[in-house]
Amino acid sequence: MSPIVHEYYRVPREDRAVYMRPAPRDLAALVERNRRLVGGWQFELAGRPFHEFRAAARAEIVALATEYTRRCGCRATAWTEPQAIIVTGHQPPPVHPGVWIKNFLAWALAEAVGGAALNLTVDNDAGHVLVLRFPVRAALRGADGRDAETRQVGRPAAQSSTAGVDGYCEEVRMAEIPLAPHDVGLALEEVPASALRPEAIHEALGVLPAGPIADGLRRSWVHLVEAMSQTESLAEALAVGRRRLEEELGLANLELPVSRMADGETFRLLVAEMLRRPDEFFGAYNDSLAEYRRVYRERSSAQPVPDLARDGERLELPLWIWHRGLRRRRLWVEPADGGRLRLLADRDEAGVLSAGDVASPVACAARLAELRRAGWKIRPRALAMMLYVRLALGDVFIHGLGGALYDKITDGIFERMFGGRAPEIVLASATVHLPLESYPSTAADLEAARRAVRDWRYNPDRKLGGAIVGRAEVAALVAEKQRLIVEREPTRDGRRRAWQRVRQINAELAALDPAAVEAAGALLVSTERQLRYNSILRNRECAYWLYPPEELAAFYREAIFAAGLSSEKRC
Repeated sequence: MSPIVHEYYRVPREDRAVYMRPAPRDLAALVERNRRLVGGWQFELAGRPFHEFRAAARAEIVALATEYTRRCGCRATAWTEPQAIIVTGHQPPPVHPGVWIKNFLAWALAEAVGGAALNLTVDNDAGHVLVLRFPVRAALRGADGRDAETRQVGRPAAQSSTAGVDGYCEEVRMAEIPLAPHDVGLALEEVPASALRPEAIHEALGVLPAGPIADGLRRSWVHLVEAMSQTESLAEALAVGRRRLEEELGLANLELPVSRMADGETFRLLVAEMLRRPDEFFGAYNDSLAEYRRVYRERSSAQPVPDLARDGERLELPLWIWHRGLRRRRLWVEPADGGRLRLLADRDEAGVLSAGDVASPVACAARLAELRRAGWKIRPRALAMMLYVRLALGDVFIHGLGGALYDKITDGIFERMFGGRAPEIVLASATVHLPLESYPSTAADLEAARRAVRDWRYNPDRKLGGAIVGRAEVAALVAEKQRLIVEREPTRDGRRRAWQRVRQINAELAALDPAAVEAAGALLVSTERQLRYNSILRNRECAYWLYPPEELAAFYREAIFAAGLSSEKRC
């Protein structure tokens, strides 16, 4: 049976709606199933029995994460084998509440099963311009051709979606405050903490309303600024600032950047295994992608991720490589004489492995460590990272809904490379609207407004008041219209003339109450605008920085524990 099963996960849309799969009450049993599954694996990895490799990986990563978390000034949960490790992770920029819930669920599940929660910050990802996005109210262009100033977003102004006395309409739009300039293609771990724009906080507070949104932003910003003086990269500063806020909210998750995980011995051993068997990993990766596309009927060769490429004898592997301070590039391997293997950053040679290095994972890992000291960084792409985490580290990984879809490809790679089923994952997401008052219009209001405009165009006789309809000349027009509709003309020309006459009658009837026609049109425009503005005011993608943190934490706990997850110690 294929490990890739066709499923779709529906993002929760309503305010304070939560998606968790399986339900929290079933998560402890899932962890136990995964532990039994992993316990039955019998194969070798990187030249040693799998369970020996996994035990070394778990001990190494927990030690790295413990040291890193304490250096951040935060508590680090004590962990010893065979306790469970609950893993989650995301990129460093401030996430929306639907992503942040994973950290709270990881902590709660670790508490429930007696283990440790670990958050991996994916700082090797290439970011775009880092921005803080939030709704603002502004004025549309007025009759004098000038734009009014952006003003704070808060309570909707009266009649804000219709023309005001100054000749303009209020508009709600998304503001974007750049947090740092960024070179697209440069890994986030390469962006220095000093790149943060200190004026960004003042620009944001200048248009945010006083109260919980501004207070939440100030609180997160204080943690970020404090972290900047103790970290090298902006990615780390963002992660450490978040982790310190989580500390105040009762979490004690372990924290580790993926860059530090990738510089560990056991990850290098997995890379050595890929370099020893490049054709197998290449085939398993692309075959799993092809299977995913067949199952999901995906026609694009770039979705959900591109295939690994082949160029003659050169093979691409699912890894990034770059020299310190430069942009990320794809890692390729190319056989050389004498059994050697060239490592390429796209077309540029990064190093050469001897035949002995290729044959021995330990020797290969040592050679990779030499390259790292020379400034070369090897980092996992998304699927390679998930392969390592689910294979060697975690008892369960908590995904968002998007990550859960692409991780199905990891299931396929796992089965093709190791001949077994991969551990189950947990899905978690939520929607929490910003604490802003929105406009009163609903989808039902929009349908009613559209129907009214349509009726004034095609059935104005239904909309006219009784006093008007009762007039003889109006009654005659209505009767003529009904006759033309009922008595179908036998010829095409006759039907065309009848249709034109019906349109003319409708126009004459509507002209009897022009104010009502105009009001219906204005109501439709107003309702459409209010719903469009509500979609911005209720945007679920706004960063957790803009929310009262204690309220979010309380919501997460209620959602997790009310759904049945039990623990003697609750976060």
